[in-house]
Amino acid sequence: MLVPACFEMDFHDDVIYEQLVPAHGSQGRLSMYRRNITDVAQPPALWKRFQQALSDEASNAVLAKIIKEDPMLAASVLRSANTASILMRTPVNDVGRAMARLGQSMVRNIVAQHAFSGVHKNHQTPEYSTDSLWKHGMAVSAIAEVIAQYIPHCDRDEAATLGLFHDIGRMGLNVIPEFSVAANLNLAQGHLQYEVDRFACTHIEMGQLLAEHWQLPEKIMQAMAYHHHPAYAELGDIPETIRGEVFAVYLADILAIHFGFTCGDAGIVLPHASFSELLPNISLDELAHDKRIHTELGLIQAMAF
Repeated sequence: MLVPACFEMDFHDDVIYEQLVPAHGSQGRLSMYRRNITDVAQPPALWKRFQQALSDEASNAVLAKIIKEDPMLAASVLRSANTASILMRTPVNDVGRAMARLGQSMVRNIVAQHAFSGVHKNHQTPEYSTDSLWKHGMAVSAIAEVIAQYIPHCDRDEAATLGLFHDIGRMGLNVIPEFSVAANLNLAQGHLQYEVDRFACTHIEMGQLLAEHWQLPEKIMQAMAYHHHPAYAELGDIPETIRGEVFAVYLADILAIHFGFTCGDAGIVLPHASFSELLPNISLDELAHDKRIHTELGLIQAMAF
């Protein structure tokens, strides 16, 4: 298979597959799961207020005031900021200063992890590690925000948000272990078919059910449906309104897996060659050496939930 120059990269010991086979679940089973997740906790009102404040370009002081309404969330932000400060030996004791140290994007991720943590409570034998899922989502979010600036007409905030939530369907699969059956991963087909064999649906479909339940933005829900398309479809198969964001997240997913932030994927599938036109001025290899990405990933790796 001829790989476009912009996708060439030294993947070391990564597993590279030529394709991912698309798969779809049973509509009857999905209807049952839709009813099953109605008792999954809704995010607190603080989440929506924080998101609205970000959209309104609120100051760190305003955002910090919202965070401090939840002492456990404030403690989590401070803990993460002090983890980031270890090498500087300058403890952070104020949420506002913690936000300045971490940056609004990283704090948004911490707030999301805290707000949506209720999805996995009372489930003792999850299919996927919840901590690994959040760290993977945070890594993809951080990388996608950097990549977005190189993709024409790509909204970096939307790419970062999609990156954070792109795999929430796997959290949903953790909620329904009683409906699972034994299945084996066929490496020639990939993880989507494995999920259908095991749960009669994919994490994409489950993710859309959760996104609907949580009333996430429509554009994020739509993009979630397409986030694996670059593995097996051409550029034109993705709606133009979300094409850039989906591609940014897809590349970010590849790099997150490459750097060890994995959870559920059997290997890496490079995008269809037609997507190369969306990356005209930089290569995947150059992105892999971006210092901003490595700084963010170092912080995420050090986080403890």
